Formats: sequence, structure tokens, C-alpha cells
Amino acid sequence: MLEFLKEYRRRHLLKQLKTIKRSKRIENFTDVKQIGVIFVVGDESRWNILNHFARAMESEGKHVKMIALQPKDVKLNYVITHRETYICHEKEDFDFWGVPRDEVIEGFIDDHYDLLIDTTSDDNFFAQYITLKTLADLKTVYADTTDEPSELHDLIIRGKGQLELKSFFNNIINYLGMIKK
Repeated sequence: MLEFLKEYRRRHLLKQLKTIKRSKRIENFTDVKQIGVIFVVGDESRWNILNHFARAMESEGKHVKMIALQPKDVKLNYVITHRETYICHEKEDFDFWGVPRDEVIEGFIDDHYDLLIDTTSDDNFFAQYITLKTLADLKTVYADTTDEPSELHDLIIRGKGQLELKSFFNNIINYLGMIKK
């Protein structure tokens, strides 16, 4: 019963957040200056891809911030080296309802992003909440061809099977690079 109430509260909160108006804008990738990335802490190889993407973007003059959910059953056995990565630990950084505490996420959600990239690819409350709380001109996500279209994101890159992070980032860069200036 308690899980049902938590789920109901979360759905209600997401429904409220969906009503917030925002401006949507698609820019050529060269014009993107602020990038936000949402991810779930996983293995070191996944982190290496995320970190490489952030460093590559920063070497091009873009500003990258990342926010991650660390599930309580996942232990970090590597070092998060990106200076603007916020980690939300599932147990202590969430309230009774399972909502991230404002003081934990404010460093990420207080910025405005030209591009917000959700790499979770699952029906993940944390990612949905951060996506809705974050002001971004373009919100993008990966979805399997069998998944329902996302109403939270503006650009959905579809594929078959699990998300392959390198390909996902390359697709975003390629698609946004095709937009005329």
C-alpha cells in the first residue's frame, strides 16, 4: 500500500511539472553552448564514455554538467573525475516519497541548457523529474522502437535494443549538425 501511495504521489508531481511552460528551440550543434546530461551510475566503461563526451564537448568550448542517480545496490569502484557531476544517492538524497531533495539537485537544475540529454532510456522517475525540473531548449532521449513516444522530450532517437552510449551521442551530434543555421 505504501509503494502505491508513493507511486501515486510521484505521478501527481510529474503531472504538475508537465504544466510548466518553457520555450523549445532546436539549434545547430555548433551553436549549443550549455549541455546537461542525466545518467544512472553503472560500470566504469559507461562512465568513461560519459566523461570522454563531456571532455570532448568542453574542448570545443561547450559547458557540460551531469547529474546521476546512484542506486543503493550499485557501488562505485572508480573515481568520478568530471568537476561538474552531481551524484544523487538513492537512499539519503531523496525524501520519503522518493523525490530528490532540492539542495542536492539545485546545482544542476538551476542552469539553463541549450541541450539536455537523458541517457537513462528506462521509465525512470529520477530522470523524468530532472527532465521536467530542468530548463532546456531541447530535451532528448533514446528509445527502443517498441517504446511509447516520450511526451517529456523533444527529440527521440530510436534504435533497436539497449542504448549504445557512443552511438547515441554521435547521433545527437549528427542530427543537430544537419540543422541549418
